[in-house]
Amino acid sequence: MKRHINNPYKMNWKMYSLIGGISLLVMVTAVIWNDITGSIISDIFKNLGFGCVASTVVASLVEFGNIKEKNERANSIYDAVYIDLKDEILWYLKTWARLCCTAYKDKDYYQEKHTWIEWYEITKNKFAECDSNRQMELIDLFSKELMTSIEGIEKIIKQIDSQHYILNINGLYDENIKVILTDYRFEFSAAKLILEKNHNTNDGLWRSLDAIKQDLIKYIDNWVDIRYYNYYRFNPHSFFDNKTDIVCAILESEQHNKAYS
Repeated sequence: MKRHINNPYKMNWKMYSLIGGISLLVMVTAVIWNDITGSIISDIFKNLGFGCVASTVVASLVEFGNIKEKNERANSIYDAVYIDLKDEILWYLKTWARLCCTAYKDKDYYQEKHTWIEWYEITKNKFAECDSNRQMELIDLFSKELMTSIEGIEKIIKQIDSQHYILNINGLYDENIKVILTDYRFEFSAAKLILEKNHNTNDGLWRSLDAIKQDLIKYIDNWVDIRYYNYYRFNPHSFFDNKTDIVCAILESEQHNKAYS
């Protein structure tokens, strides 16, 4: 899977190219000068040139190894820190599939595959077909399930915020990731307030949830790690079972991103 921040440490190829180029030029010039004059000074410059070229090659190889090791460590830290947030966001999205299967028994929804956006729309449309008493029961069910997911997301974001100094040191807390975290913090706080509020009409509740849905589509698309969540079709009881569907979702998300970039 892709990472928003991947291999944050880079080789300074310009510096090594400059040093190596100058050393090589000195070496070639000294060799030609030495062949022509045979002087001691040209011989010294020739040896210095050889030494500089060799030292540059060795130094670049050592630096390459160090950079590779630092990037592996940084990538591991990134995965360890952000994996829980990805999982919690995924859990919220999957909640709409679980709610659909739990609330509506007229079809065997467990056999169907949809994106989380499609599961949301099915759940919303089926809700509209229910009588007022059933709708009250469903609102209570939906609120409890969604609140559990939202509280899990808020908890993880707070944990990440508390580690931002360490993440900064390792190059894993750039401005873009700050914006991503701020977006999710705001959106799920808003969702929590919506679910806690007593709405006069169910239409008002769903209008608010529709706005949350549209924002989440955009915010998920902004985080390259989970962009494919918007395109992956899954059964309510599984998500990562079908690798082919995951690959198709990733390719679809990349094509969509290129089309609008």
